[in-house]
Amino acid sequence: MTNTTAYALRSRSLRAGLLLSTILGLSTGALAQDVADDELREETITVYGTSNPIAVFDYPGQVSVVTRDDLDTLAPSSISDALRDVAGLDFAGGPRRTGETPSLRGLSGQNVLILLDGARQSFTSAHDGRFFLDPDLIGTAEVVKGPASALYGSGAVGGVLAFESVAAADLLRDDQTWGVRTRVGYQSVNEEMLGSITAFTQQGKFDGLASFGLRQSGDIELGSGADLPSDDEIQNALLKGSYAFSDALRIEGSWQRFENTAIEPNNGQGTLGTGDSILDREVEKDITTDTFRIGLDFNPASNDWINANLTAYQTNSEVGEFDQTIPRTTVRDIETTGFSARNASQFTLGVFETTLTVGGDWYKDEQTGTDDQNIDGLRGGVPNGESEFMGVFAQLEASLETDIGDFLFIPGVRYDEFESSSSIAPDQENSDDAISPRFAASYGPTNWFRVFGSYSEGFRAPSVNELYLDGVHFSIPHPILFNPAIGSFVFAPNNFVPNPDLVPENTETVEFGIGFNFADLATKGDRLQTKISYFETDADDLINLSVDVVPDATCFAPPFFQPCTFGTSNSANVDKAEIEGIEAELQYDSDRVFVQASYATIEGTDLTTGADIGSLTPDRFAINAGLKVPEWNARFGTRLQHAADFEQRISDGTGGFTTIDERDAYVVVDLYSTWSPSFAKGIRFDVGVNNVFDEDYERVFAGVSEPSRNFKIAASWQFGQ
Repeated sequence: MTNTTAYALRSRSLRAGLLLSTILGLSTGALAQDVADDELREETITVYGTSNPIAVFDYPGQVSVVTRDDLDTLAPSSISDALRDVAGLDFAGGPRRTGETPSLRGLSGQNVLILLDGARQSFTSAHDGRFFLDPDLIGTAEVVKGPASALYGSGAVGGVLAFESVAAADLLRDDQTWGVRTRVGYQSVNEEMLGSITAFTQQGKFDGLASFGLRQSGDIELGSGADLPSDDEIQNALLKGSYAFSDALRIEGSWQRFENTAIEPNNGQGTLGTGDSILDREVEKDITTDTFRIGLDFNPASNDWINANLTAYQTNSEVGEFDQTIPRTTVRDIETTGFSARNASQFTLGVFETTLTVGGDWYKDEQTGTDDQNIDGLRGGVPNGESEFMGVFAQLEASLETDIGDFLFIPGVRYDEFESSSSIAPDQENSDDAISPRFAASYGPTNWFRVFGSYSEGFRAPSVNELYLDGVHFSIPHPILFNPAIGSFVFAPNNFVPNPDLVPENTETVEFGIGFNFADLATKGDRLQTKISYFETDADDLINLSVDVVPDATCFAPPFFQPCTFGTSNSANVDKAEIEGIEAELQYDSDRVFVQASYATIEGTDLTTGADIGSLTPDRFAINAGLKVPEWNARFGTRLQHAADFEQRISDGTGGFTTIDERDAYVVVDLYSTWSPSFAKGIRFDVGVNNVFDEDYERVFAGVSEPSRNFKIAASWQFGQ
């Protein structure tokens, strides 16, 4: 037995033992109390898990939902602040909001689908983030974990991050028809100031919302004691409304804008110094994203066969960088245009109550890169190109109630075809198709216990950048040649090499788990829900950036530098890989106490070499707990996140391994409180301290310390009638 095989077996045994211990422990507690159906607290609902509303507890998989109240209480400055403790979700790219990129279950980049009100957010870049969205405009955020290609097609192999913008209904209080909300805030770690105003109304058949906000922030104080250069001026706006022509027909539309002028290094994910004079040099970044969306819903109450939705959208994201030392302006522009249609029919099929959802969508991503210092105006490393996708899907949700318990079956399948092309290689188009099936099921012998499992296949088409990327990736100082004019060694480039022959990534994932749902455990009306699952993903042809830094022979022979490159970088398919892990989430809520807890562990292995693969994270445990004081209209809480030691290994080519990434364990503690004084109607204060003990820690792949102790305060005033 090889070391790699033995290690994998030990790892699986440990995980199986943990899962079994948890099942036994929770099952013992389950005998204490059954659920009182008529006294349950409000159920958390997911829409993006199946494309139809379903209780998170009933969904045969893992979905996390972050509500508007959660966001107001934590007063997040960035998306990673808002979703930090979601099991299986991590953020790389460093502390700058302009560099944040998500990973789900060890898969990152375009393996994580990001939706804003159903519109795809397709912007990707080697050194920029993927979130051009202000947390203040989010109504709810859903994190669907695991392959969702059967519903959403390419890009949902790791899962889906779905954001719904705030709506009038999220802010209106009982019996109100209109309102205005103003909010100001400050946090110390980067001297960030926030101001926003939102007006909203619901009058008869019309509802609408208009919001405008500003953020200004400076350099970020890190736990290491250093300051990370970062200077942001952000403007965000949202216009959203709907009108009901009748009880059955409704139209809605929205426009959301995010604009950020940032002064920071060319590499938004960079640390305090890469050694590359170009990447370290500060530039002025102008980041702009506009998302337009219009939707039509038709749902006649008299016809269970029709519940139809048609959506059209366009998202345009542009990042321009101005380097005044040259001077030079470079731009990356990505425009996504698409539409989707779906219909859900409800009917009885034999003994099953069923919902049949059928639909399809089409979308196109177009990328343009410009450089005003090149004669042809084209930007190296940003190939002009486009990708076009078309897909159709069908999904059946069949439920059955029997004397021995409740059953839920969800089979689904989707067909996609796609084509990519670029002006760099006009005769080398990349096209393919894929079929993505999924089958999920759950069984609840009682109303407090449920077991679930699923099998799903996912795929992700290669992007324009992976197929056609060219230009300089990075530069390395020459060990011999020194340029006295600039006072440093001469830099030699590592160049990207296009690979138009890439094939799509394909995965097969098996997941199984259990859930518990109790009421009246400690006090009347309280509720405890928990779900834990194990998943294993077998991946073929994972697209991985391969970097070779072997220099040319001419780098060390006269005339030395003609030519001289330090290797190449290109995207290549990894034959076979495996990613496995455990996720657990718990929620307890009562009139006085609330607790949210999560745990996740992820491991990925290249089955050819035994090396670690994927955007792996340490084993992490998080808890968010506190007290409610209704007499004061107040809440007091604390968040704690613990991450274990971590290292990532690659093959050294001789049967051994080399550690390329290593992180120490850390514990981060936050405190927060919220207060709505009874003597000042409509006023609310949110106060908190992040990283109370000033922990100096690093997230995996960030390569830089995280922010130090951070004092936060926000105040809002809402009025209306």
